[in-house]
Amino acid sequence: MEAVGKFSAKGAAMHYFQDMMRILRLDGAVFDRLAATRLPMRYTMLNVSVLGVIYGMASIQFARSMLARQPDATISFNPLMILMVSISIAFFMHGGLSLFVWVFCRGIGGSPQFMPTYLNIGTAAITLWPLAPVVSALQSGVSGPGLTVGLSIAGVYAAAGIFVAVKAASGLSPVKMTLAAVATVVYVGCFLYLWL
Repeated sequence: MEAVGKFSAKGAAMHYFQDMMRILRLDGAVFDRLAATRLPMRYTMLNVSVLGVIYGMASIQFARSMLARQPDATISFNPLMILMVSISIAFFMHGGLSLFVWVFCRGIGGSPQFMPTYLNIGTAAITLWPLAPVVSALQSGVSGPGLTVGLSIAGVYAAAGIFVAVKAASGLSPVKMTLAAVATVVYVGCFLYLWL
């Protein structure tokens, strides 16, 4: 598929659907094709925004059920504010992850350009969509074996999607990319441990 000169909503939706299906199948070649177009910025804005909306909607539902169990609570509940904050969090986390990954990839010989990593991770944010409600459930105190299994499956799939996207942006070999991924996970894990 080539970049389309004239804008067509139907054509744009078809391109988006086809590209996202390839990303969901963990096809890294799609990123090379997209790099020559303006689509990665659009896909990033859309996919990260939807990630925030999914997280926000799940958070709203869990907050409502928590408040329903506490009828005497006088907490102000604003679903629109939760949704807006959730979208902001999605973009903040996307930017932070992109920066951490880019630093470690560049440190071992990856691409010196930041934007390909940023855009590829944003485009691959669709692989994070199943993980968002699971994270929201954990944050609200829900637990159980089903949630643990869901977290494991969604987490591994999301990590694989991001790995493929970053590998395409960095140009690293699978071994170097694995080293960069491990370094990122260890660093971010230690940072979150100290912060939380």
